[in-house]
Amino acid sequence: MELMETIARLTAANGVSGDEFSVSAVAAQLLEPYVDRVETDHLGNVIGYRSCGKPGAKKLMLDAHLDQIGFVITEVMEEGFCRFIGMGVDQRMLLGSELTVLTRSGPITAVVSCIPPHLQNPGDNKKSVPIEEMVLDLGMSGEQARQLVRVGDYAAFSGETFALQNDLICGRSMDDRACFVCILYALEQLGSAPLDVDLIILGSTKEEVGGHGAKARTYVDRPDYAIAIDVCHAKTGDSKPDDRVSDLGGGPVVAFGSNSIPLFARRLVEVARAKEIPHQLEAVPAHSGTNAWAIQTVESGVCTAVVSLPLKYMHSPVEVIKLSDVRQVGRLLCEFVKQFDGNL
Repeated sequence: MELMETIARLTAANGVSGDEFSVSAVAAQLLEPYVDRVETDHLGNVIGYRSCGKPGAKKLMLDAHLDQIGFVITEVMEEGFCRFIGMGVDQRMLLGSELTVLTRSGPITAVVSCIPPHLQNPGDNKKSVPIEEMVLDLGMSGEQARQLVRVGDYAAFSGETFALQNDLICGRSMDDRACFVCILYALEQLGSAPLDVDLIILGSTKEEVGGHGAKARTYVDRPDYAIAIDVCHAKTGDSKPDDRVSDLGGGPVVAFGSNSIPLFARRLVEVARAKEIPHQLEAVPAHSGTNAWAIQTVESGVCTAVVSLPLKYMHSPVEVIKLSDVRQVGRLLCEFVKQFDGNL
């Protein structure tokens, strides 16, 4: 697997929370070679199944969400501009950004209007403009805009994945599609190795708005164990000691806490140590901010763990990851699955 190419293909697809079917189609194609069968459900969840062939085997779910942060159009104005709201987006980075409006007629490129510094009032450049006061410029008249764009259309950050120095890559939607690629890499490394558990691979939807996709699939598939693979914050130049951030290039981050059950987390760490996989530890006493929260309490409960991929600049169009971390997360998942007999 060419990791950057695979990540670039997946992140290029649009799939804002609530309308993920375009990215689901790409994810299903990527997953198909590694499992017995693939399904896509009514919510856009992509589910792959690999049976170990042993009667009564326990089921292990590996989850990474496919949805991305984005926007929804709330008004098409007479002048041709559009008002919008954001989902999981920091409004400070929006002025002057390029977005793609996803209409029923196809994608339309737009920019978030901004006032040049020459025309601003004193002090304006020190203020954060509320997203409710921003507008999208489509380059259209009001009549043209109303013909193509409607209230409820989604919009996403524009841009492609590109390489930085030192094994780093940058782009939109690394959260959490890079983690779905971690799972694909693990499956590739796993090959046809015999297993003692049945695998459920979930590319879930709607994580950014509450984890509904993962919760729905957990009701259907009823795993005994689940690992939520998601991103976590990596150190940046302005990180503070109490930010609890991880090292980019330090390998997978294994969480410990009520949502990443310590017994499960310890087994993952034991595998990492035995296989000399670089890894990091994180204390997460309660809500992990991942799908493990939605999965854990379904029916009689699911034993959950959280493994994270370090990432800089989360929920921005310039998220940064290190490819070596993708490989090491994949290695940890592969090695754990190979030795897991369904008991902790």
